Amino acid sequence: MDRTTNVLLIFLTFFGTLCQQAPAYTRQFEVGTLYVYEYETSVLLNEPQPLPVSTAKDVGFKVELTAEVTPVWQHPSNTNEQILQLTVVTPKLSVKARQGPSPEGFAHKSSRVESYRLHPLFVHWNNGQIGDVYHVEGGELSVINIMKGIASLFQYQVKSIKQTEIDASGRCEVTYKLVDSTHVTKLKNKCENVLPVPFFNQTDKVLGAEVNSQATTTYLLNADDKILRKATSVETHFLRVEARKQSGAEVISRQILQLKENRKVSTKKYTGKVAAEAIQSIGTQLGKTLVTEQLTTTPEAKECITCKSLKDLVNNFHNTLSPKNLGSQGAAIAFTRLLRKMRESDPETIKAVLKDKKNARILPQLLDIAAATQTLPAHKAALSVLKFNGSSIELPERYLISLSLATHPSGAVVRDMISLFKKGVKDERLYETLVLTMASLTHTLSNMPKDANSTKIVAGVKKLLLEKLQNCEAEDCQLMYIRSLKNLRAKDTMDVLLSFAGGEARKPAITATRALQTMPSSYLTSEVFMRLERIFLELDRQHDSSVRAMVADILLQNKPSEEFVRSMMEIMTTQSTKELNTLLLGRLRDLASQNDDLLKILRKVLKESKYSNYHILGQAGLSSAFSRPLAQDKSANSSFSNMLEIQGGLLKRSIVDVFVDVDDARMRLLSFSMFAGGLSVFGGEDAEDDGEEANAGIEIAVLNTQLRPYVFFTGQGELMGHVWSGTGSERTTALQGTLLLQDHLQVVPLQNGLNAELLLNGALSYDMAGQIQISLWNRDAHSLVEIGAAMVIQGVARVDNSFIQALIEFNTGAQAQLNFISDLEFYEDIMMCLKMVQPNTEMVNNVRKLERIPGTNYMLKKYKKRLSPVPGKTYVMNKKNTELCNKMFNK
Repeated sequence: MDRTTNVLLIFLTFFGTLCQQAPAYTRQFEVGTLYVYEYETSVLLNEPQPLPVSTAKDVGFKVELTAEVTPVWQHPSNTNEQILQLTVVTPKLSVKARQGPSPEGFAHKSSRVESYRLHPLFVHWNNGQIGDVYHVEGGELSVINIMKGIASLFQYQVKSIKQTEIDASGRCEVTYKLVDSTHVTKLKNKCENVLPVPFFNQTDKVLGAEVNSQATTTYLLNADDKILRKATSVETHFLRVEARKQSGAEVISRQILQLKENRKVSTKKYTGKVAAEAIQSIGTQLGKTLVTEQLTTTPEAKECITCKSLKDLVNNFHNTLSPKNLGSQGAAIAFTRLLRKMRESDPETIKAVLKDKKNARILPQLLDIAAATQTLPAHKAALSVLKFNGSSIELPERYLISLSLATHPSGAVVRDMISLFKKGVKDERLYETLVLTMASLTHTLSNMPKDANSTKIVAGVKKLLLEKLQNCEAEDCQLMYIRSLKNLRAKDTMDVLLSFAGGEARKPAITATRALQTMPSSYLTSEVFMRLERIFLELDRQHDSSVRAMVADILLQNKPSEEFVRSMMEIMTTQSTKELNTLLLGRLRDLASQNDDLLKILRKVLKESKYSNYHILGQAGLSSAFSRPLAQDKSANSSFSNMLEIQGGLLKRSIVDVFVDVDDARMRLLSFSMFAGGLSVFGGEDAEDDGEEANAGIEIAVLNTQLRPYVFFTGQGELMGHVWSGTGSERTTALQGTLLLQDHLQVVPLQNGLNAELLLNGALSYDMAGQIQISLWNRDAHSLVEIGAAMVIQGVARVDNSFIQALIEFNTGAQAQLNFISDLEFYEDIMMCLKMVQPNTEMVNNVRKLERIPGTNYMLKKYKKRLSPVPGKTYVMNKKNTELCNKMFNK
């Protein structure tokens, strides 16, 4: 074999390898040829199905048309760069009718799409990549979007490659796989909107929406010129509730584009050395102004399906919004309906509703909605009717409390709170609510996508609160700003909170430790653990038992060491702290039952007789710590934990935390803390004097947002006044309102050029009330705390344009109540019986589907309702409590 042959073989081998690695096909549409395609696209909406198939329960529509493609310009030196003229002919609409023909059930209906004036779309096409597109100014947006969806199918590669592309779906990660010389698959992921569209979501995963999308297109190409012969695309979008994934909706969109013929035509050719010159020539010769755009589609303005004004809707829900109905499902439904309407209303419309004298009785509920709306028009309208230095704090405080639970506050709203804070508020209670609201809003803002403005606001509020705390001289001032740091939940405030938790002042120490107890576990460094252990073990000074109990809870929940568990068991040998010992032992057993690692440590320690003995394990206190499930679901579990601390036979502090768990995320939905002190006068001879002035009250935190404490009385004189007058014997509301839970809005551009809107709103209407009856004659007391709540979650998937509308709406709701009942006798021996009762309830699931053709009388509605009973229950506290209840009520 001579040298020339060797060189030739090497060259052929190298060339063959290149061809295998990156096949490159020359593609071009032939000038002077018209390519005629048949096209259809369908959109179906339904509850989530195992497979993306059409069922009789769907609603939706199909558009069919003829698409004609022909080159009208070709680059002088690059035959693969062309301007294609895309024209659609004879579009028609079919809908998913009840008696539609098999197999898909679509029936043709007349619509506006048949009468639209149809202009061509010009597409800058370069070897499978599409740059800009050009349409006639003033063209029908629905048709332009559909044509962009068709044009997007002509953007494809004939090699295996992964790249970022922009088409009708937005900016996507696109993966091409070359199956063989005529078959290509295209998979799109992580699509993002290119044009600015409304979007927001809950910053807390537990209350979020789960949206899963998948889009696949398969191509069949001509073997010779690789021109598109057939394209088939399927995409699915699932909207689900994170905490209840069986509640949801799906959108299925399909496209089929098939070449029917190509024939020679005498199409006009346009001149130009580059594409821009050619487009200018096209516009001139057509006598039309051409608008330059990307393939990205523009969402259309939605047309109301059942349109009512905000004023009319408020009138409709007037009775439902009355205070007596708070805590009911009707109140939660009214909240979500009015929320959506208020979000699209202008300031004057909202202000008129808020100032209407007929709405005076329901104004607090309307302010809840205005706060949850989170638009500047609603915020400004609310501020215009509120007087923060007026004679009553009820309305401004109600608005601030609702505002503190905002899911996506704007920087402008937070700045308004800062401005109000700096101006000052005379009433101390309203001032504290303002401080707590400002801190809570700042925390939520810090978890949203950051920009220079929001970062500056967050840093400014943090600095302001820390400076105010540092300058506090009175204890009440310190407590207020420590609670604000609890709402702020900033990592770099941990050192300040630890300093107060380990300090000598009892109340600030308790408040700071409670704040530490609610901080994310990611904030707990080795240094934090070391300082907490020193507090618990009292290495520097004595600490209040409540502080030690909460510190132990933090340490036990965050991978405690074997040495710490041993230290805790050794502390329990001191019988002088039997109530704290009982509380610690209950919490240790409770957490060990939920955590395998802690359970292994506890079992190992209890193998030693030093710890496994009655002296430690037989604590005789009345305090308790336990967790119980509230509800269990495939997607989420809800539970509550209770730490009840007794002192001298009387309640010192009770903390009830209600949790919701989704996958690896946990949210504290509600915290309800009762506290009391200085009540030894009711405890008989053996009661301990804690040195406090008589006091009692409750602290409530909703969605990890601390509200100001509600103090029942301070001082023995005020207490006895309540006893003699019986002011607490009637049911009294402590807190009521409606708040926003889920809050998600997303516009999803579909491959076919239409847009799907995915919406999820959840509301919780609550009514927390209580009553207490004390008899000095019988030396007994009875109290009842009622937490009534109703939850509604509403989700909507909607696809509509100027000639067709389709939507699915799902509703999940439940109305529940939790009652805390305590009975106390202090006639001879002190006996207390505690009960926690959950009455019967039921879960309601509704699905509503609708399709409508604007401009006609056609409307199709489908509705389904399902009820699921949830039996009531009484929760077991502990053995000692059961014995006391039996003793008290068996007499």
